[in-house]
Amino acid sequence: MTAGVEQAGAWPATCDAERLQRFRASRDRGVAWLTAQVGEDGTPAGSDLANAWWRAPWALAVGGAPDVAARMLGWIEREALADDGSFLPGRFDAPPGHSPVYYLSPVAIAAWLLGRYDTAKRVMSAMVRHTDPVTGGVYESLTPGDDPVQDTLKTSQLGISALVTGDREVADGVARWLIATYDDQPELPTRFYSSRRHGKLVTEFPAEQAFSRVLDFDRPRQPYFQPGIAAAFLAGYHQQTGDETARDRARRYLDITTGGGDPQFDDPSSVQVCKFGWGAAAAYTVDADPELRPWVVRMGEWFVRRQEDDGSWAPASFMSPDPGPLDFYWKTAEHVMELSHVVSALEAVPLDGR
Repeated sequence: MTAGVEQAGAWPATCDAERLQRFRASRDRGVAWLTAQVGEDGTPAGSDLANAWWRAPWALAVGGAPDVAARMLGWIEREALADDGSFLPGRFDAPPGHSPVYYLSPVAIAAWLLGRYDTAKRVMSAMVRHTDPVTGGVYESLTPGDDPVQDTLKTSQLGISALVTGDREVADGVARWLIATYDDQPELPTRFYSSRRHGKLVTEFPAEQAFSRVLDFDRPRQPYFQPGIAAAFLAGYHQQTGDETARDRARRYLDITTGGGDPQFDDPSSVQVCKFGWGAAAAYTVDADPELRPWVVRMGEWFVRRQEDDGSWAPASFMSPDPGPLDFYWKTAEHVMELSHVVSALEAVPLDGR
């Protein structure tokens, strides 16, 4: 049983020293769990089966174990990356038919954070090949000639890589794409459409594509992560460039979630709101706006409540009802990274009660 089931209750809005230590301890338990999945030569557990490790070096680097992250990255450089910065085909690569950007991006970020700038730049070059040079968006498909859809998740993730590696041209394109995507929304606050095609918002699609195309607050178990990752990029882009439009849209993306209701946070079968924590922390880092603070604190507590007793986190049960070790691996890495950003944002300002 997860801690979330055991500790359900009102969400906290303030953060004193005890609560912040609670968040740090949760992060550290996650880091310990991830560290136990790494061999002495950097080999990730389960790497003979599939790539569930793509985000782990980034999580370990920001979570407090850069030595383990470096060990993993060395293995990735030796065993999993081609000379052009893409993944070697087979078990290391992205799911068949999908653009690899979402999976490559954390490798570029980790490499930059660990001072492996050549690797980071090589991976960035590989990712750019999967972008629309006109709009700045990332193609969803490996073969966009079949259907050149670009999506918020992959595009925002590429943007984070661009911020970390200092690639202003890529970051500018991502900012334009995300700002246009918000500005073109026809049905907020009820629905957020997350994809574009040929420079236009995709608002019509087959029913089986709905989870990839729209966040609909009239329905349960939605892709609540979309606005959060967009906000994380735009807040960082504002910090690097001073662009006030990006700052405004970061907050508006967060408003999609804050106005969307408690089921995003309370549904025990869903963890899709996790990236809101990252986005809220990034926006809070800009100016420590007191209106954002309760949301950052809520998300710190959300991560604690959803953590398993062994320090890991499970994916959404409505999508993975019987998760295996690889599922826990990628989800734990994600939540360690996100919770690390929450902790960092709260560490930088005075605690409540002082």
